[in-house]
Amino acid sequence: MKTKTTITASLFAALCMGAFGIFSTASADHHESSTGGTTHTVDAQGVKFNPMFLYVEPGDTVTWSNMIGHNVETIDIMVPEGQEKVLTEMGQLPAITFDQTGIVVYKCTPHWGARMGGIIVVGKPDDPSAIIDAYTAAIESDPSSKPAKGLLKKLRVDMESKGLL
Repeated sequence: MKTKTTITASLFAALCMGAFGIFSTASADHHESSTGGTTHTVDAQGVKFNPMFLYVEPGDTVTWSNMIGHNVETIDIMVPEGQEKVLTEMGQLPAITFDQTGIVVYKCTPHWGARMGGIIVVGKPDDPSAIIDAYTAAIESDPSSKPAKGLLKKLRVDMESKGLL
């Protein structure tokens, strides 16, 4: 019976280590996908996504790794028109193709209070500053999206530093 206890304890430890990002993969991993676009990887590390901001081209696919205890949910008011909204199950390793140019804000639902979220910028959106302003204004009508305010401020700084605004 000692073997069963040891295996169970080892499995539990591995699951906990994964949930806290100890077994994380390289950030901003990307490679060519079979559909012709590039596949990018976002890694859940503790209660944050790495990278927090991802810049992709239309037709690229984003996968999430290390998702034990996490999910991905797009914020309805912060998704470009025509882009499919996302709500995955806990622990699922999604692979989502982004076809619509624009800015997509997403969160980990159970860790949203800890500000676990990220942003995907697809292509070169027309007037990204106006999109960020519109998303920030929309937060006033949807208090549950308030944690996105900090993400949007950081996105503005990141885009400015890259010369995209």
